[in-house]
Amino acid sequence: MNTLIGKKAIVTGGGSGIGRQICLQFAEEGCDALAIYDINEDTANETAQMIAANSKTRCFVYRVDISSFSDVETATAAFVESSGGAPDILVNNVGWDVPAPFLETDPAFWKKIVDINLIGVFNMHSVVLRLMVDNGGGKVINIASDAGRLGAALEAVYSACKGGVITFTKSIAREMARHNILINTVSPGATNTAGYEHVRGLAPDADKFEKALLKLTPMKRLGEPAECARLVTFLASDHASFILGQTISVSGGLTMVG
Repeated sequence: MNTLIGKKAIVTGGGSGIGRQICLQFAEEGCDALAIYDINEDTANETAQMIAANSKTRCFVYRVDISSFSDVETATAAFVESSGGAPDILVNNVGWDVPAPFLETDPAFWKKIVDINLIGVFNMHSVVLRLMVDNGGGKVINIASDAGRLGAALEAVYSACKGGVITFTKSIAREMARHNILINTVSPGATNTAGYEHVRGLAPDADKFEKALLKLTPMKRLGEPAECARLVTFLASDHASFILGQTISVSGGLTMVG
């Protein structure tokens, strides 16, 4: 407990699912100030209210489309001013997809997926890393997906983006190590969230979609958001002081990559 006392953190997509659990666990660990970036302000405010009821963490909610560089700049400047300093921790958690055969999709669909899942990550790094460099260090945890390690039928563009997040993390981690900024990737498998249910419901055959996932998962179940959030919290803490450029799956054994 109390591994994040005095820390200031930004979590994208903190209004629901894994992002919400990350925010709740950060608050439990004594995080001083927490910025929740979400395009859905209502759910982000719900997360903030849950935190306010159980901790002293100062919460700041910003409606942010992370694919917009100006949105990211504006919200981050506001958080720095309101919280009294630069962020120590950044969690890039936002993700979006709709399963569909690749040949039935079009460039507008590809662009939306790339903008949210990859360009958004670039935007967040560009803005926040500059602050961390000036502040003498920090921690970044990027949420990818085991689809980015294995590939996933009906999610070709999403898988490409998440694979890009994994290799981007390794690359930028090398650049930032000399600034005492430690960057790692957490790679969930299928996780029991509203987002997963939405994706599952949009699949051509929802039951077949889930059965295929569970068949590949040795533990034969979905993950829970808190299981992923616990690893993120560890990586954000001083306990992870010599872990850099790693991709760690939280997927019940879906991938077993060294």
